[in-house]
Amino acid sequence: MKRIRAIKPLELVTSLVAALSKSNASSINKIVRQFNGMRLSEDEFVEYKLFHNQLAKQAFPEFMKLITKQAMATLLPQEHEMPERLKQFKQVILHDGSSLTVHPELASEFKGRFTKTAPAAIECHVSWSLFERKIIRMEIDADSVSEHDYLPAVHTLRSCLFLADSGYVNTPYFAELDNNNASYIVKGKCNLNPTIIKAYNGKGKELKRPVGKKLKDVSQKQSSQKVMDFDVEWGKYQCRLIRCWVASEEKFVIWLTNLSRAEFSADEVMMLYRVRWQVELLFKELKSHNNLRKFNTQKKPIVEGLVWASLLALILKRAVATKAVEQISFFKAATNAEVWFIPLIQAIADREYSTLKERLEWAYIYLKKNATLAQQKKSKGNSSLNNIFSHFNS
Repeated sequence: MKRIRAIKPLELVTSLVAALSKSNASSINKIVRQFNGMRLSEDEFVEYKLFHNQLAKQAFPEFMKLITKQAMATLLPQEHEMPERLKQFKQVILHDGSSLTVHPELASEFKGRFTKTAPAAIECHVSWSLFERKIIRMEIDADSVSEHDYLPAVHTLRSCLFLADSGYVNTPYFAELDNNNASYIVKGKCNLNPTIIKAYNGKGKELKRPVGKKLKDVSQKQSSQKVMDFDVEWGKYQCRLIRCWVASEEKFVIWLTNLSRAEFSADEVMMLYRVRWQVELLFKELKSHNNLRKFNTQKKPIVEGLVWASLLALILKRAVATKAVEQISFFKAATNAEVWFIPLIQAIADREYSTLKERLEWAYIYLKKNATLAQQKKSKGNSSLNNIFSHFNS
């Protein structure tokens, strides 16, 4: 005997990826319509309730998580020539988290940090490899859970450079990185006030006046230096701290690092930190073009499963796009997914592998002509990834 199933694994996954690759999958109803639209006959159509009941099972998020993590592990990395000066690192790992609100009834499962405006919210914790240009790790949990609980294990960062924002300032963690030959650049919080041990200006000239003072006691008025480079200590920990005065915002911006001053100037540390913007772009793409948004359901398994499905859609789109074009604009590729990507998913759903080959060739042609990275005015200077790499190659 063989059980006849209306919703099979391949059909479910392809319909989810196709639906979430478009910008208008705002409800499960639309995902059901996508599922039915990809079937070859009316006999394979399903009703909303049947589809919803399958997604509401705990096996659904477990299944989607398994497939997504397999995609992370098995899809080949994009081949890129890295700057010689960065090859001293085994990897450059960008780490960050991003939250999304969910139905208020899920507050007991996914408690939000901002209980009045978002009583229920999920945080997605992602580690992204600069060398491989792909996600290497993602976990989800309640937004109220500390970000520090999802920092990468220190032993996985040996000989690597780790970049993170101010939410990840953690001196015991930094000390462990030091002990494991791992480097880091982490944006500092504005309330940091360590003691200054040594002081230099942005060009590396040693300064005597700030030594022994607290960081907040060295104001912009007392120093004409826009960029200052300190060795500091607070508690039992010592590290390098770079501070830059941003006149347009009338505030200081701080970076903490253990990179040596002899190898990386203050300007280069700040420049390297800008690479972290790539993970911000990834989250923007997830939310804007892969429907990682508030899902209108009170079912925890559905919410979790759709989060993993959104990430899977992004991973697959980027895997194809990066093979087609070396200098790819993920924004251009994502906004036109219905033209080049969904036909590929339809061919997979239909098991039409000869058609898949033709559609893949067409996708490559389309992307080469319509999704190449353009040099825009806002990306000039030392902000764009290509220009940062050019600097470290020079």
